[in-house]
Amino acid sequence: RNCRREGQGLREDGKEKKMANSLKEEFLRSQDEKGQSTAFSFLDLEKYALPLLKEAGVEEAELDLRLLLQEAFSLDTKDYLLGKREAVFTLYRKRAEEKPALSSSRVTGDSALSSSADEEPDSALNRFFTFLEKRLRRIPLSQILGRQEFFGLSFLVNENVLSPRQDTECIVERILEEEEKWKSLGEQDKRSGKKIELTDESVGVAGCKALSILDLCTGSGCIGLTLAKNLHCKTVLLLDKSDKALEVAKENYRRLFLEQESAKEEWQCSVLSSGREPDPNRIREQGLNPSVHFLESDLFDALPSFMEEKGISAFDILVSNPPYIRRDVIETLDAEVALHEPVLALDGGIDGLDFYRRIAKEGKRFLLPGGRVYLEIGYDQGKSVKRIFQKEDYLEVEVFSDYEGRDRGLYATLQLDTNKKIHYY
Repeated sequence: RNCRREGQGLREDGKEKKMANSLKEEFLRSQDEKGQSTAFSFLDLEKYALPLLKEAGVEEAELDLRLLLQEAFSLDTKDYLLGKREAVFTLYRKRAEEKPALSSSRVTGDSALSSSADEEPDSALNRFFTFLEKRLRRIPLSQILGRQEFFGLSFLVNENVLSPRQDTECIVERILEEEEKWKSLGEQDKRSGKKIELTDESVGVAGCKALSILDLCTGSGCIGLTLAKNLHCKTVLLLDKSDKALEVAKENYRRLFLEQESAKEEWQCSVLSSGREPDPNRIREQGLNPSVHFLESDLFDALPSFMEEKGISAFDILVSNPPYIRRDVIETLDAEVALHEPVLALDGGIDGLDFYRRIAKEGKRFLLPGGRVYLEIGYDQGKSVKRIFQKEDYLEVEVFSDYEGRDRGLYATLQLDTNKKIHYY
C-alpha cells in the first residue's frame, strides 16, 4: 500500500504545475469570452472553482475555497469579503496606493498598473490555482496552507504528521481540568499543615510543583506543546517513531517558545531602557519555559536510557493520541486521510488496539505513583480500552466524550505506593 501511494504521489507531483496552469488558462478563457480577461473578481474565481471542488467531493468546499483565496492573495477575511466583487487588479492598485513609499514605483496611472504591480496579482493567481489543484486531489487544506489551529495556537503541519483535530482538544481540556483538581488538593493539604518527609519519586504527585509530561506519538507536538503553554511544567518529552514528525514538532517548539522567549527578552529590555516599572501581570503571563526534549523511539524502547541520561526519574502525566485505526479500515477513510496523511500515525493493528496494550503494560514503569494517563481513543473503542487498563490494575479508569458526545478519551491513574510518604507542598 505504501509503495502504491508513494508512486501515485510522484506521478501526481510531476503533473501539478501543468494541471494548475491548465486550470488557470481555462478560467481566463472563460473570462475572455465575457470580455473581461483582466477585470475578473474573487467572485468570478469562486464561481469557477466551487463546482470543481464540490465535484471532487470536498465537503466544506465554500469555506476551503475562501481560505485558499485569502491565503493566495494575502487577504484577511474582512478585506476579502469587502473586495470580492471588485476586479482583482483594481484591488491590488488600491493596495499599492495605500503604501506611499511604493505608490510612485508601482502605480503609473488610473487605468494601468506598472509591470511590478502586474506581477503581484498574477503571482498570487498562480499561487491560487496551484492551491486549487492540490485541493482537487484532496490534499488536506492544512497541508496546503502549512498550518492548523489547535487550542488557540497555530501549528505547522505537513505530510509527515496528522493535522491536529478539534476532537483532540477535549483531551487537553480534560487534562487542564484534572490538573487543577490535583493542584487544589495540594493547596488544601498545605493549609492543613501537613509536614511529611519528601521523597524524590513522590514529589509533584498533587501537581504542586512543576509537572513532568510524556507525550507519546507526538506528531506535530500539538498536545505536549499546548500543555507546556497552559500548565506549570518542568519537563516535557515529545516522543515519536518518525524522525520526520519530530522535525515538525521541533519547528513548532521553536516558533511557540524560542521565538516568543526572544520577544519577551526584547520587551524586558525595552521596559528597562524606558525606565518604566514592569507589569507584574505581563510577567506572570510569560509563565515558565519548561525543558522540552525530543526523542525518536518506538514507544518506550529508547526511553530508559534517555531518561537516565537526562536525569528524569518518572513522569506525572503520560498523554498520547496513538494510532488507533483498524488496519483494514484505513483505505476506506476520507481521501484526505487515506491518501495524504502518514499511515504510521493511523495504523493501530488488526483490531486498532495494539498501542493501548503496550501503553497500559509498559507505561507503568515510567509514571510517578499516582501518575495520570490521558489517551485519545476511537469513538467505538471505549469499552475495549477501558478493559485493557483495568486488567493492568490502573485506578479511576474512565472513558470521556468529545464535544459531539462520542467516546473520545480515556483517563486512568497509577496506584499510589502506600509504602512511600507523599508530601504536597
